[in-house]
Amino acid sequence: MALHTFLLYTILNRNTARDMATGTDATMNRVMQLASQNPLVIFSRSSCPICHSVKSLFGGFGASPVVYELDQEPNGRELERALLRLGRNPSVPAVFIGHRLVGGANEINSHLLRGSLVPMLMEAGAIFVWNRA
Repeated sequence: MALHTFLLYTILNRNTARDMATGTDATMNRVMQLASQNPLVIFSRSSCPICHSVKSLFGGFGASPVVYELDQEPNGRELERALLRLGRNPSVPAVFIGHRLVGGANEINSHLLRGSLVPMLMEAGAIFVWNRA
């Protein structure tokens, strides 16, 4: 009886895992499609204060990021799981510059401190002129 239960469990989990992988691959493709449509894309949550800070930072540079608030998107949970698969933990904020995942708040702050964030934004076409007034 125990062997039968184990085999049934294994078969069911294998099928579920395969179905989930297919759905996850489609969601991963959706994340990459959304990220590739604009020079600056941020996946965020409207209630996340760190996300708000990151969005404000880019606004201060004159950039107009396309923001996907995952808590307001119909498939936000699936998108968030896909971001976790990309190595984002926590999943938000997830910032794509020039169609490439740059990272979250820590990575953005590192680029800011190194002086590489503005050139990255300019190269991607997210901002055109930067005046350090």
